[in-house]
Amino acid sequence: HPEVTTVGIPNLLLAHPDVPNRVVAALVSVLLDRSSALVPGQAIGSQFLDARSLVMTGGIPLHPGAEEEYRARHG
Repeated sequence: HPEVTTVGIPNLLLAHPDVPNRVVAALVSVLLDRSSALVPGQAIGSQFLDARSLVMTGGIPLHPGAEEEYRARHG
């Protein structure tokens, strides 16, 4: 197999616990519903902004508003 150089850097969007749940839920909605508008054209197909990746935060807990929105959409 030929070598392929790739770089993948996960990004986390952090919200202070004092941010209202409705604000964080609205942000999650934008990330889920408008992800194609947030990704530059040259990166289409290589980005990982999807419902599963939004909850893969390692040991960092989801903001309650993010968790509520995700569960409302995906159970």
